[in-house]
Amino acid sequence: MNLSGLIMPLVEKMAELQIEERGLDELIARMNHFPGKLKEVSKIGMSASLLVLWENVPPYPSANPDSSYRRTGTLGRTLGSSEAGGKSAGSPDIYTVKALGTTEMEGRFGTRLGYSPYVIGENQAWMHKDRWWKLSAIIPKAQGKIVKIWEGIAKLLTDFLDAKSSGLLGK
Repeated sequence: MNLSGLIMPLVEKMAELQIEERGLDELIARMNHFPGKLKEVSKIGMSASLLVLWENVPPYPSANPDSSYRRTGTLGRTLGSSEAGGKSAGSPDIYTVKALGTTEMEGRFGTRLGYSPYVIGENQAWMHKDRWWKLSAIIPKAQGKIVKIWEGIAKLLTDFLDAKSSGLLGK
């Protein structure tokens, strides 16, 4: 099972990460006869994946002692984070799990703040470089655990199909 490219940064007006199911084509094709079960289990996997992203949000950087700018903490709060990092302050602005048709699921995590791409986006403004992390930095920290979640989902679905084909779960 190839789950590469599972998480990707989105280049939009906001800072956001998207998770897509990839590398499960054969299994999903086999599950076409059980779309309700596929959707139910995929939603669980996607929700768990978003939690992993959220818990890997780096700490909100401390204020620059040489700056007179008074910080509000808004960016951290819109990511559900604080100076402690991770899940510690409210919930992210963008935190959705959505079915895309009958066989695909999408998860999104991020903030809707208009200025967030300049602070934590790929095209970070010069004054934030080396002080702020990029949202995409969450990916390498979360990827291993998210791949394990989807390997578990694949095993669960395979076991379900095996039980169906052997008559253990009825028709």
